[in-house]
Amino acid sequence: MKKTIKYISLGVVTIMLLFGCEVTNFDLLENPNSVTPNSANPEFLLNEIQYLFQELMEDMIVNTDDVMRYEAMTDSYGDVVDTDVLNAEWERYYEALLISRTIDDLAQSDSNLLFHNAINKLLVGYLTVTLVDYNGSIPFSEASNPELFPSPKLDSGIELYQTVLADIDQAILDINAATFDVSSDLFYGSDKDNWIAFANSFKLRLLVQSRLASGDLGVSNVQGEINALLGSNLIDSTEEDFQYPYAAVIEPESRHPWYIRAYINGFSQYISNYFMWMLKDSKSIRDPRIRYYLYRQSDIDPFSGPPYLACQGDPDVDFCYVGDQYWGLDHGEDRTGRGDNLFRTVYGIYPAGGVFDEDQFISTPDTANSGGSGILPIITASYIKFLSAESALILDTNGDPAVLLEEAIRASMDKVLNYGDVNSTFEPTQSDVDDYVNEVITNYNAASSDEERLDIIITEFYLAGFGNSIEAYNAYRRTGYPSNIQIPVGDDNPTFPRSFPYADAEVQTNGSISQKPNTDKVFWDKNPDGFIK
Repeated sequence: MKKTIKYISLGVVTIMLLFGCEVTNFDLLENPNSVTPNSANPEFLLNEIQYLFQELMEDMIVNTDDVMRYEAMTDSYGDVVDTDVLNAEWERYYEALLISRTIDDLAQSDSNLLFHNAINKLLVGYLTVTLVDYNGSIPFSEASNPELFPSPKLDSGIELYQTVLADIDQAILDINAATFDVSSDLFYGSDKDNWIAFANSFKLRLLVQSRLASGDLGVSNVQGEINALLGSNLIDSTEEDFQYPYAAVIEPESRHPWYIRAYINGFSQYISNYFMWMLKDSKSIRDPRIRYYLYRQSDIDPFSGPPYLACQGDPDVDFCYVGDQYWGLDHGEDRTGRGDNLFRTVYGIYPAGGVFDEDQFISTPDTANSGGSGILPIITASYIKFLSAESALILDTNGDPAVLLEEAIRASMDKVLNYGDVNSTFEPTQSDVDDYVNEVITNYNAASSDEERLDIIITEFYLAGFGNSIEAYNAYRRTGYPSNIQIPVGDDNPTFPRSFPYADAEVQTNGSISQKPNTDKVFWDKNPDGFIK
């Protein structure tokens, strides 16, 4: 059952009444669903913000895994992106927003909390723009005002991007000025340089993301602002990657959500045939990351079965089966539930914390795996290189886009291929990586237009972005690429969700909000109707 969204809960009111309580012992991974008076401690409040950040980002990513063809979408867009899909996410966001404002209030009178508040503003700012990127306009400025509950007005996506950009700048100043560390920092262990690298990278991401609407944001010289960021402290190494670490812990549940879906009782979903084909067959060399990304549970050929794939022989299906025991479904294929949970290809060791594929061909519950100790990649060095390559190509910012593209791919390969202490004869070689990169760069140099070159950049970004479908969802709406992305089977003219509907629980209680169609575009999406499917 979904919970009713409330902007002010009894637990958070308790926080505001009991600012002075001390906490001398708490678990950083404790679930904050039940807030106690001790929660008024700023360290505990920031811990709650981090927990809610991870939980909300995790769910938002799952919401677009199938839309963006990482998982197979087994229904229509309208059914997958329904009015109830964001109910829990809205509840978490507004819980985080109110706790965030509590931390901000505390920091106004306590200079020892500058670093705490900077981290708080960066994390909640990231959640805010994520909700904007999915919904468009959302309640913000009036959201924690009890006099306006339960109907705070909508703030526009433009206003919220401007607010977050200003908060990023202030957060950097506060981090530099801070003299006290944060003991509850789950991301960077109170490393100021890493947090500043994240802040600059976050700002770069927003400026590239909104490049089609920079004038609306009041950014008069987006090229100059991006160039300044390119010369600053950015995330440029695996050690600086902004990611949430999961643990092989069952109680409290701390495992990667993909691991839970695939390694407990068999896989409840399907990997997209399009994504597997992209890794396996779209180039002359197989993607070196494939055995890290994906694990094959069975060596049974689904065309020889049983169980058989229902799509066999159907001329309307593009792939049905991509071969070599990579068992999934096409985008939009709804013939599921055939008792093949322990035969399907599932998530591998990266980023789910599963198992590296060594042709074991045994069901996931019987594998010697990493127990779900994966990661949730939010902004990585490779993502920043891809965004920089796009910016160099389209906005003529500093750097050679071909060089940046190569650096982006190699950064992704370095991260994935060194993940999980794999020691196997099936590991790819440096020659495999070089051959892959050389083929991509050869194709890039042979492209006859910037649009073809952008297609190659975004396609490689898509492949490197496995584990964070938010980046793919945004890039697809921003650019229309990858151009070869699979259209839903049986529907040549689908209505792609340019945004998500408002949470229906919110629409029912907030008189300032009316439900909107999925065809509504967020402010930075200036592309024509129907240009993506």
